[in-house]
Amino acid sequence: MKKKPTQEAEYRLLIEPFLNERDQKIKVAFRLETTKHFTSFQYEIAVEDSLEDHTIHYRLHGLKAPPLSLPSTGPAQFRKDYDALKGVYEIIIESLDGTRNTFSVRINTSGATLLKQPRQRFVEVIVGKTIAGQ
Repeated sequence: MKKKPTQEAEYRLLIEPFLNERDQKIKVAFRLETTKHFTSFQYEIAVEDSLEDHTIHYRLHGLKAPPLSLPSTGPAQFRKDYDALKGVYEIIIESLDGTRNTFSVRINTSGATLLKQPRQRFVEVIVGKTIAGQ
């Protein structure tokens, strides 16, 4: 039986709790970015997002030009900060062609832990620890 070639991730999802200095509360940042860098503009990823119970769903709609046309380099990005996430969350990321990656992540005030990820994935998940108390 032939082995399928490993698919390189097109996106990276960084999940990191952080201390919001304005209100002194722990929040969780979800930053989705392309693995490829752009040299003319730093595009935004158009994302339809929803949070229902313990499921976070991101439906990708492609790239959009930045609001300001100033030249800059880097990956295309989408960022969403959430308040009061605690426990195990299922994260579903759906690409333009309908392909889905589903991840399971445990989130608490000290950090996030990746519990489950699909074998074939177009998204790489990176979890971090909070910087509170440092």
